[in-house]
Amino acid sequence: MQEIKRSKIIPPSKEDLLESEIFPAKINLLNKQVIAKYPKLPAFQKEIVGFAVIALLCFLTLKGASIVASGIETRSEVIGSAKQALSQLKEAGALASEKDYVGVQQQLEFAQNNFEDARNNIKGLGSLVSGVIGILPQRQAAEHLLDAGSELSLSGIALNNFYTLISQIQVSEFGFTSPDGLYQTLNAAKKYLAEAEQGISKATADIESVDQKYLPEEFRAQFLVYKDSLKQGSVALDQISSILNLFQQFLGPGSKSMLVLFQNNNELRATGGFIGTYGFFKLNNGKIESQKISSVYDLDGQILEKIAPPGPFHDLTDSWGLRDSNWFVDFKASAEKASSFYEKSAQQTPDAVVAMTPDIFVDLLAVLGPIQLPKYNLVLTAANFREQVQLNTSLAYDKKENKPKQMLADFAPLLLAKMSSATPEQKGQLLAALFEALSKKNLLFYDRDKNVQKILEDYAWAGRILDTDKDYLAIFNTNLGGRKTDLSIDQSAILNSEVLADGSILNTLTYTRKHQLNLFEQAKNIDYVRFLVPKASQFVSASGFVKKPFYKSDGSAYSKNLVDALKEQFKKDKDLLTYDANARVIDQESGTVQGIESGKTYFANWIEVSPGEEVTVVLKYKLPFNVNDSRKYSLLLQKQPGANPLKFSYLFKTDAKVLWYTGNFKNSLGKISYDASVLSDTFLGLVLERR
Repeated sequence: MQEIKRSKIIPPSKEDLLESEIFPAKINLLNKQVIAKYPKLPAFQKEIVGFAVIALLCFLTLKGASIVASGIETRSEVIGSAKQALSQLKEAGALASEKDYVGVQQQLEFAQNNFEDARNNIKGLGSLVSGVIGILPQRQAAEHLLDAGSELSLSGIALNNFYTLISQIQVSEFGFTSPDGLYQTLNAAKKYLAEAEQGISKATADIESVDQKYLPEEFRAQFLVYKDSLKQGSVALDQISSILNLFQQFLGPGSKSMLVLFQNNNELRATGGFIGTYGFFKLNNGKIESQKISSVYDLDGQILEKIAPPGPFHDLTDSWGLRDSNWFVDFKASAEKASSFYEKSAQQTPDAVVAMTPDIFVDLLAVLGPIQLPKYNLVLTAANFREQVQLNTSLAYDKKENKPKQMLADFAPLLLAKMSSATPEQKGQLLAALFEALSKKNLLFYDRDKNVQKILEDYAWAGRILDTDKDYLAIFNTNLGGRKTDLSIDQSAILNSEVLADGSILNTLTYTRKHQLNLFEQAKNIDYVRFLVPKASQFVSASGFVKKPFYKSDGSAYSKNLVDALKEQFKKDKDLLTYDANARVIDQESGTVQGIESGKTYFANWIEVSPGEEVTVVLKYKLPFNVNDSRKYSLLLQKQPGANPLKFSYLFKTDAKVLWYTGNFKNSLGKISYDASVLSDTFLGLVLERR
């Protein structure tokens, strides 16, 4: 097999990612209004789709050979070799779908040799004929196309080797394993992937060198389509390489400890939901050495200090622990706080924190099918998972054994075992479900290793609050009623942005929560809501909220009628004190609180909704920038992890002419509108004409 020299792999530009249409994409904002789309990657077994890209271009090599001047006597040999190569590539694709890797390898090597023969036949023409046509662009086009076919065949061989190795990695109740060791397999697979990327890069250069006007007219349009397919395939391989690198670093190598937070999003908290259950896993090179899944109260009961909770928790609890640690809207801050509480309970500091909502298990069961738990006389399905887990971990557990979360501990290895025996098609669906969970923020990651954390943040998998120098909105709900009611809440928001005469912008946000009837939980939803907006936004007015007392997070409110000495029983958390440093009630009539969090201004207040009722609140504020300064405007809308979809309507009013706007906007007589059900972070932008 011909050796491919490797060079530095250059990640695709943001423009490349924007132009890619082969994968569904989710929009995330990088600073200065740059949109970066992170494609949702297909399953690893579909990565052999590289063969499809090769096959798409095969006909070009054949036609490229045939466009050489008709007087060439070796034309039949050229076309014959190209035909054989085409046939062998098609056979390789068929064998790949059957997972016959030995056969794939053989056919690709045959194809590569035939492309070489075709090219040599052109180069070996008689000197007289060569002298006549050597300067003809048709010959150059043919040679470039045959070169591309040869490089693509080599890339196919590398991809075949890559997939053969990746297929050896299994997930089971023992974690990630491979016959030769997880990290040895990953390193070898990455080497083949780099070879495939290099080959496709060379093939792309060859294709770019072909002027389509020298191709038969009937093939020119298709030629452009195939060029684009090759470009998209290159982007896909680069993304796969990046994901593999992240996967390898996140799992190790060596020993790694992970704190897993099971967040119940039926009782919403800032990063997804109430933490009723935790897991702690110790891994060694991806293999699970020990694991524990238990009630969060088992840990919180071991914390000797009595730490004052965030002020809004006043009516719910008088102590802070792991169960309520995800108070901060930025997952990194909440994960670090969760780690500190785990450490306080006489445990080690975890290397990484993973947070997930039950939606993940529902989605996985939808792919894998039912899982039997004979010990509980129960069959868990996608349809009954939430209900049965809630029932069996909160009420119907063995009170003598007193291990309410034991069912989850018993379920976890059964789920992993079922995943290990999944069919190739199911594995693709499982991977797609995981990427969907990442997009919706039902799965979040934090790593103490700064390099790994940076990669997680770049992929928008770390639940970070993003920076932008224009408009921003995120709505974070915190259920402080102690009842499981949030999945019964439908939420909608209408944001009107009006450009005033001086170029300033007045935002009017109308937010509605409707409590659908729930047979299992007929309780009032008590929500402390934070509206995150651009820093230094100016409050104008608020209405519709339930006014409640404002409490600091220092424990003082609990000791109001006690002697001073008793006040000292609370330990004050330094992060909460910093959080409260500039928090204050800015509107006595509504009780609205203003503060700063994660580089944003927030306006916070209470909304209470009884079953069958609907409550609407209105918030008005002025943005801290003037649209006349740059004539540019954008809105970054970030979704709260674990929350139900937000039905969002937007209206931007201006008397200036709109020169450009994102494709999702609608433009009508100075009114730019947008309507969508927000499932993930969304970016909207426009440019106005200068006066």
